Amino acid sequence: MTQFQDRTVVVTGSASGIGAVAVEKFRAGGAKVIGVDRVPTPGVDLDIVGDLGTRAGVEDIAARVDRPIDILVNNAGVAATQRWQTVLGVNALAPRDLTRLLMPQFRPDPVVVTTASMAGFMWAQNHGLIQRFLRTEDWEEALDLVKEYPGLETTCYNLSKEIAIVNAGDLAVSGKHINLRSNSVSPGTVGTPLLGDFVATMGEENINGTVTWAGRHAAAEEVADAILFLASPQATWINGVDLAVDGGLNAMVFRNYIAPAMAAMAEGGAA
Repeated sequence: MTQFQDRTVVVTGSASGIGAVAVEKFRAGGAKVIGVDRVPTPGVDLDIVGDLGTRAGVEDIAARVDRPIDILVNNAGVAATQRWQTVLGVNALAPRDLTRLLMPQFRPDPVVVTTASMAGFMWAQNHGLIQRFLRTEDWEEALDLVKEYPGLETTCYNLSKEIAIVNAGDLAVSGKHINLRSNSVSPGTVGTPLLGDFVATMGEENINGTVTWAGRHAAAEEVADAILFLASPQATWINGVDLAVDGGLNAMVFRNYIAPAMAAMAEGGAA
């Protein structure tokens, strides 16, 4: 299979988990891969070791991408075991700014895929705050906008993924002048090295609850396959979509919890 022949792909968070599997699959599909991570990434065509947690780090990484690119996978992410400023930097501000900085190096018909999360499902309710955050260029000023967000030390991961989803959707609109496609994938729980961090921050009961319904955690390969599909020629008419890759967990939550709550509210209003 050589559907990515002659394509150059940048994958952030490339050294482990979903990113490492995506690197293998892109290379198997014929792509040249640029890996970006805090530690070296084996087997890539260009290995960039850097820090996506600061604006200066993002700028340094972008400056070391020394060739035209076709696909950018904004996959790097950290859990709320890190400082909330780091979580929002890596998960939300870095995808925004790395994409912008690499725009001049995109070849025609570029593709951006962002790894979000089902934890970002409240993005529509927080859309106003998120848009103000994304319009604030300075990182410190952007972080100041959300510093009073409820329970930020623990909710920062959810907020960061809400921002990632909105940013990916906005890019689908703003990038039309260069025929850019932008989508995000939102996994449920995934059996990667980060799973232990999510247990620590979200609680073992909540994490295991997803297994109770879905039967298991996702495999990194299953999420990577979704990323590759969205980046592939088979997805040329898919743009501005957040694709749930969660074994049906979102559907279960909506049917069992959200829909009954909405119905109860509607009945109360009618009364």
